[in-house]
This record gives sequence, structure tokens and C-alpha cells, in this order.
Amino acid sequence: MRKNRRVVSISLCVESRSFMKLTLRHSSLSLSILACMLFVACASEPKRPIPLAAVSMDAVDGSSIRGQISFSEPKETKGVLRVMVDVTGLTQREQGLHVMEADNCRAAVLPGARHFNPDGKLHGQHAGDLPNVQSDIYGTMRGPLLSRILTVSGKYSIVGHAIVITALPDDFSSQPEGSSGPVVACGVILPL
Repeated sequence: MRKNRRVVSISLCVESRSFMKLTLRHSSLSLSILACMLFVACASEPKRPIPLAAVSMDAVDGSSIRGQISFSEPKETKGVLRVMVDVTGLTQREQGLHVMEADNCRAAVLPGARHFNPDGKLHGQHAGDLPNVQSDIYGTMRGPLLSRILTVSGKYSIVGHAIVITALPDDFSSQPEGSSGPVVACGVILPL
């Protein structure tokens, strides 16, 4: 007498964008193996923070910079804002990145526009002074930056502020705004 065995096809999430297909024969041993694999896959998958705010960056004055920046506050790094940068068209290995006082790009790109600075500190200590973006040889940056000052709510909230990329890197010392040149990309940070 032959037992009728069914074939079960299962997709396991190994990473958020890739899937591994398994085909198992229906039996208690197969289900035990599947349970172990699910446990390992779920336990080993890094938890990615959920973005709380984001911005679409648009080119200014003929630059070719485009991209997105998202902001999250991972629970495991309490008190740190994670700034995930995904931009292309950068022309220097380093370029300045600043959250501005302005709530729109028209005001943020004007000469003399101020970095977000709720505490009235000197340049280099402004809340809006983010690390410079670092591009690869293709003019792209895809990676995180961190801020221990900015948040998505409260006194240091970035939501509703313009964020800009400048033509040159910020030196974090020149007053009042770091000698980082004109704005080449801008967007307004919105909550998600």
C-alpha cells in the first residue's frame, strides 16, 4: 500500500528583498526541519528600523543630484536619529548635508539661509549640522549617517524643515555656516 504524499512549497524570508524557496515532502520530520529553519531565519534577520520621516531630494541650479533620505529612531540606539541617505549625482567625494531653519526650499537655498539651530550655538554645534555625505566613484551615496541631537518630534524635530546638500564639504568650524558653498539639492522633510 502506497501512501499519498503531497509536496509543499514554502517561501522563507531571509532578507526583506530576497526569498528562498524550499520544497519539502509532507511529514513530521519535514515540518520539524521547517520549524527550525523558520526560527533561524527570523532570529538572524537584522531588524531594520521603520522610517518615521522622509524627504525626496531635488536638484537645484542645474545639478543632477536626486534621491531620498529617510529618518528613523531605532530602539536599540536610543537617543540617536538614523539618517539613511540614498542619493545620486554627487560631484565631490564629500558634500555638506544640513537641516535648515527654513520650511521650504525657496528660502533654504538663499545665501545666508541658516542651519537648524534651536539652541543658538556656533557653527559646528548646530543641531542641523549633519555629517558630510560621502560619495563613491560614481557620485552615489547609499548608507546611514547618525545624529545624537536631531529627532522626529519635540524641540529638535526635523519634520517640516528643509534639508540641503551643498556643493562643498562642511568644515564644521567656519562661521556662520561652514564654507560649504551653494545649495545643489533640497527637499522638505515630511512625516510618514
